[in-house]
Formats: sequence, structure tokens, C-alpha cells
Amino acid sequence: MVVLGAPSAAHAQKLTVVTVSHHTQEYDYNVTSPTNSNTNCNVYSSSVNCNTTSYGGGTDTHAIYTLTEVVRSTEGIQYTLSRTARWRWSSTDWLNDGESFDAEIKGKHMYVKCRKGGNQGKKETLKYDILDIRPVPN
Repeated sequence: MVVLGAPSAAHAQKLTVVTVSHHTQEYDYNVTSPTNSNTNCNVYSSSVNCNTTSYGGGTDTHAIYTLTEVVRSTEGIQYTLSRTARWRWSSTDWLNDGESFDAEIKGKHMYVKCRKGGNQGKKETLKYDILDIRPVPN
């Protein structure tokens, strides 16, 4: 008996990429919290005295940051990649344009191996969503 199998999705495509450009975009949004009130009343023989205290409420502005990177593989394919962060400095470090990096493609994601803060920093692997794949323009 012969059993034929399809290639496993667990295998990653390894490649080398060169960064072409990057762009960071900030998207602001507002969160409004409700106002709460508490009323206490004192009853007297001829009157009622009530005090209301309100607290809470207000609007806070938050932001989401999106980093877009364009990289090219040594095989002549251009990838547009994206990462999202809720904190300005948590995940928006970009790859230096013109430098090359080892990378892997797994499904709809590219994992780029680099050093945090430049070539002397701690090794890390950045996960990007792949937005676009196309041949390198002439």
C-alpha cells in the first residue's frame, strides 16, 4: 500500500529579506465612562433634605499604532508587512531600511529575526502580518 500526503503547513519558508521602507500610523479613539450618582435623603417632620453626589464620567483618548514595513526577498518578491501596538514604544520599532534579515513565513505571518535597537541589541523575532505579496517592480 502506498500513502501519499500533502505538504505539512507546519513547515516554514525560510528566506532573507532587505527592508525597503517603513511607516508608522497612529489611530486615536475615545473611551467615555458613565457618570454615576448617589442620592442621600434625610426626612424631617416638616421637610426632606436630599444631597446628590455625582462621580466618574469623562472621556479618555487612547491610541493604536500600526507599523507598515515593505521588504524584498532575495528571490525577487516584495512583501508588505504590518504590526499593531497599543503602546507607542512596545512594538513599533522598525527595521532599518537597506539592511538584510533572516525571516520565515508561516501561514499569513512573517517572522523576522533582528536585534532590538540595532546591531548591538538583544536578539528578537518580530511577528508581522503579511498584507501583500507581489513581484519586485522593475
